[in-house]
Amino acid sequence: MSELITLREAIDAITEAFDEGDGWDRYRWVYIRGAITEPSCRLYLSHLGDEDDALIADHGEALPEFAAQHELRHFLEAADFAEVLFVQRRRDPSSTLIELARALDHYRKHDSFLGMAP
Repeated sequence: MSELITLREAIDAITEAFDEGDGWDRYRWVYIRGAITEPSCRLYLSHLGDEDDALIADHGEALPEFAAQHELRHFLEAADFAEVLFVQRRRDPSSTLIELARALDHYRKHDSFLGMAP
């Protein structure tokens, strides 16, 4: 079922999927409304079938129907999202939700992990 979720819910869902070994099959993209560092942001985790049925949004970007209806935009591929979480937690196992959000935002903007030389 398609739904908008919080950052904490997205982190838990993606972590669970990749820990169970089917992250690649379960999720494809993470879509966002708002800024990842803001508590009010909402995310949507798309599945392969969602991507196959993508529509062209008003701004010309191909989005799954649910993402287009809720005016979301691409954020990160689910595998990249999971990798950022893994790297940040390895760097600081006690990372807070805010620190994870900053690490995700940094990766999206710079295509590099927070706190690591490019």
